[in-house]
Amino acid sequence: MSSDQCPKTNQVKSKSTTPKKSLFRRINEWLHLWLGLLSGIVVFVVCFTAAIWVLRDEIAYFTKPFNRIQPQEAPYISPSMLKTQAEKYLDSTLNGKSFAVEDITYREPGKTTTLTYSGGVEEEWLGDLHINPYTGEMVYDEVFKESNTLKFFIFIRAGHRFFWLPQQIGSTVVGTSCLIFLIILITGLIWWYPSKWTKSTRKKSFSVKWKAKWKRLNIDLHNVLGFYAMLFIFLLTFTGVYYSFQWFRNSYAYALGVDVEKTEKGSITNNTNDTISVVVNPVDKLWRRHYHQQSNGDFTISFPADSISSISVTRNPLPGKFYKRYTQHFNQKTLALMDAKGIRNLEFGQLTVGEKIVRMNFDLHVGSIGGLPTKILACIASLIGASLPITGFIIWYNRKWGKKKKKRKSTPSIKEVYAVENF
Repeated sequence: MSSDQCPKTNQVKSKSTTPKKSLFRRINEWLHLWLGLLSGIVVFVVCFTAAIWVLRDEIAYFTKPFNRIQPQEAPYISPSMLKTQAEKYLDSTLNGKSFAVEDITYREPGKTTTLTYSGGVEEEWLGDLHINPYTGEMVYDEVFKESNTLKFFIFIRAGHRFFWLPQQIGSTVVGTSCLIFLIILITGLIWWYPSKWTKSTRKKSFSVKWKAKWKRLNIDLHNVLGFYAMLFIFLLTFTGVYYSFQWFRNSYAYALGVDVEKTEKGSITNNTNDTISVVVNPVDKLWRRHYHQQSNGDFTISFPADSISSISVTRNPLPGKFYKRYTQHFNQKTLALMDAKGIRNLEFGQLTVGEKIVRMNFDLHVGSIGGLPTKILACIASLIGASLPITGFIIWYNRKWGKKKKKRKSTPSIKEVYAVENF
């Protein structure tokens, strides 16, 4: 057969069918990779500690049994009487150390009433006295500096908020890393989005191949779980940056049409003349006037530190959540309601839409907005968020250094062949 009759094989090299990535895609992937490597450790710590922090109330249920009492068909004891009994107890246990009773909180039925006290300058905010509101019995003295549960959650919160650094430095480090993480989430979604939708790309984008080898499984865990949790992680991160930077809080409030000053504590002004009258035992009178024992919410009333301080009354109709919590201030001599500016001092229904969103920021951030189901969802999303820097780093490492070089099969020398044949 002549050479011109022979089939021509291997004369034309096959061209790659992989389309060339656009400049936008290349920049996007570069940002996703290097921003991820830059902030990975901080993001892991922030997300992992968040997963623990959101379930603090559920953990406390088992570690703090003194929170619970048996409900009774009897009226609660008044604040002044509970304060008197608490002061006798503290006098006997603090061995003459000075202290001050700050406020008292009547909680939902089946829970103890808590009386918050503080010590001197060196030992501020010593703890809470858990009291049976039906009998006045001192159930438990939860000294903050001695509570292992509280110490643990303070440690977790310090890592989450400040990366265990000094507060001013740590807040900036965490806030900056979270801002970077928001960019990473957006670039990750762009990277995840296939340039062409086919049956194969849909399967890779939306499902994890659990029986695949570990490298492929790691890629699926990063891409697929990251996609499903992205919206929740983005919301948790965005609402968290709110607590790191004042400029972010101001911009956030301004974008929602909220007066920046109203998002802070606000101011309190007296509308009446203090010399009009003097009310005897004003705390008890306000308590009887504004507290209803059958209410399922929390009711906190403060004890004025001096003769001119106002009495604050804080209501929280949804224990475990904070967006409906609000405070009113009363003149201790006349019991007149004082004019208090600031969204914290208004009922939720009185707020504008923007103010409601600002008030809900904390509950959105910690996942308590919808109760236990959203807290579990926030915990899972935080765990996935913590896994992304790990799986992402493994993907980068495997592509950079993890490829094993295949050993070439060397052709045996004539001497080796001769030696084998003549063995």
